[in-house]
Amino acid sequence: MNKILGLLFGLFIAFTACTIEPSITKISGEGLGTYYNITISDKNKITKSQIDSIIVELNNTASIFNPNSLVSRINRNETDTLNAMLKDMIEIALLVCEETGGAFDFTVGALVNLWGFGKDAHREVLQEDVAKALESVGFRKIRISGNKIIKENSETQLNFNAVAKGYCVDLIATFLVSQGLENFIVDIGGELSVRGKRAPNQKWKVGVQKPTESKEEAITAEEIMELQDISVATSGNYRNYIEANGKRYGHTINPHTGYPENNNLLSTTVFASTCAIADAYATAFMVMGEEKTKTFLTDKTELKALFITSTP
Repeated sequence: MNKILGLLFGLFIAFTACTIEPSITKISGEGLGTYYNITISDKNKITKSQIDSIIVELNNTASIFNPNSLVSRINRNETDTLNAMLKDMIEIALLVCEETGGAFDFTVGALVNLWGFGKDAHREVLQEDVAKALESVGFRKIRISGNKIIKENSETQLNFNAVAKGYCVDLIATFLVSQGLENFIVDIGGELSVRGKRAPNQKWKVGVQKPTESKEEAITAEEIMELQDISVATSGNYRNYIEANGKRYGHTINPHTGYPENNNLLSTTVFASTCAIADAYATAFMVMGEEKTKTFLTDKTELKALFITSTP
């Protein structure tokens, strides 16, 4: 099996106790194509409907799988007007685009759809298809003017799959803080915001997922980490891929080449101040590869990363 040089992939909350203490509140559900788990150790009156309303708002704004979402309508050139949420997401995304030289690029929608990781089904991809899609890719081909988005190429397709979950985690965490809560974990599909402590003398414990050869294999815990006041996001290819004609294509698309990236990184986990930033950088690092990422991180002391790599 692939040699594991890193530790983290697909974080999930793990508790050593057999039962949940009375002070712990858990709220769970589904949204953004995955699960969510909110765990709170403060006294509170937070309801599932409050959490769901935040997720619905994000889905109605930034989901490419929702044909009526704002981003879907922008992609169809039906509107150029941004709401505050989408404008904020674009500003965060543009920052990471610039910092990584386009390794992260939210204008890759045409490529994501072409390879079958977006709203379109996978089909045979020809070189000329990639070349055509690349014509619409490039974060410098869009700009923001007030609350308007201006696309240089009308075919440019925005895709926030690499930042939306993290951004939604931040939205929920901000809401919980606004309600006076200080100790909680927000987990959406493995993207986390960890705040405060589980108990006065006990940090939150997060399980480290053991890597698997395929997406069908069961998830098991390999390590346990104690975390506090940090956001965490993971990007990886070995649980989100397509197999065609005997080849495996990971979902991380290189915005420069137009093809699924194929380097020695199986996954990257990023620790940052916000989950949206961690989410975007995790994707960028998968494109950049291990060595370029390590060099990049020497000047980005506010970020920490762990890698799972493979050998032939």
